[in-house]
Amino acid sequence: MATAAEKKRIVEDFLKRCNDYSDNKLRNYRASLTGADDEQDLAIQDRISHWVAYRAFNEHAIMELKGPELDDWFEDD
Repeated sequence: MATAAEKKRIVEDFLKRCNDYSDNKLRNYRASLTGADDEQDLAIQDRISHWVAYRAFNEHAIMELKGPELDDWFEDD
């Protein structure tokens, strides 16, 4: 069975991959702003704000995984 440290590393790696995916989505949305009309621009900006918030949440979780805050989540019962 995996140790708590190994489990935390797996989750951290997953969250980093999620952030790589979100970085790609953000690049695509920002690129699509060029030539967008006002209505499209607002919709794209909304999507961008959601992806930025998602990425920030993941970053916060990654930082917590590096400390002891979530250790009890990864302990076997």
